[in-house]
Amino acid sequence: MDMNERLVRIPVREQDPKVRAANFEEVCIGYNEEEATKEASRCLNCKNPKCVEGCPVSINIPGFISYVKDEKFEEAAKEISKYSSLPAVCGRVCPQEKQCEGRCVLGIKGDSVSIGKLERFTADWAVSHNVDLSATEPKNGIKVAVIGSGPAGLTCAGDLAKKGYEVTIFEALHKAGGVLEYGIPEFRLPKEKVVKNEVENIKKLGVKIETNVIVGRTITIDQLFEDEGFKAVFIGSGAGLPRFMGIPGENANGVCSANEFLTRVNLMKAAVEGYDTPVRS
Repeated sequence: MDMNERLVRIPVREQDPKVRAANFEEVCIGYNEEEATKEASRCLNCKNPKCVEGCPVSINIPGFISYVKDEKFEEAAKEISKYSSLPAVCGRVCPQEKQCEGRCVLGIKGDSVSIGKLERFTADWAVSHNVDLSATEPKNGIKVAVIGSGPAGLTCAGDLAKKGYEVTIFEALHKAGGVLEYGIPEFRLPKEKVVKNEVENIKKLGVKIETNVIVGRTITIDQLFEDEGFKAVFIGSGAGLPRFMGIPGENANGVCSANEFLTRVNLMKAAVEGYDTPVRS
């Protein structure tokens, strides 16, 4: 691949606008194997990869991309799994343009490597090919409680489980996933196809998830330590409260925050016909 080719991204397929205007299915279709391999070939495999510095969890980005380039997709998935427990989610909704891709040196004179789309491709390929990513270190018998099953809670639980800890997540709502489940539109992050699979992968690591448990009411942190035998508690309660602008009319009937709207549509299925309090008349 010459430098002129290397500076231009492989386009990512999306639903046709006329089609997606009539559905709520995921807009971005993503790469197929051929497209992913070509895009991975653009990576310079830098000696000091700035993309890794831009990644919050320091994924070995050149490493997994090298596997994709060589069509070793299972190895790529296992490489990502060493650092991230939510690759299908992060490949879709992480702000890569400000993080890993924003640091890619190809972006200085051309297009940065589509790191997020390659991560998404790898994660989806692993699911469709039943790749086992549940390997953990031997159990050490130490119990850790995680409050909240959003991205922070799931990530913490996954990382600890891989290191051999016995982890239990306590979730206040009736479904695990936190903001991934209630706060992101379906066309951006599919719940059944992506979020459910990510949660199931966390469970395969040995993590237990208890829903409808409000820590502080159903059970207290003191009880987790004293009665349940947990040695540590991670609090990942999220940032679900909306911010209001303090303008006239924001408390009027029919006005709701984006948080409430998305929660009702995503979690409570308020867009479904026959719902008691629909979001549309």
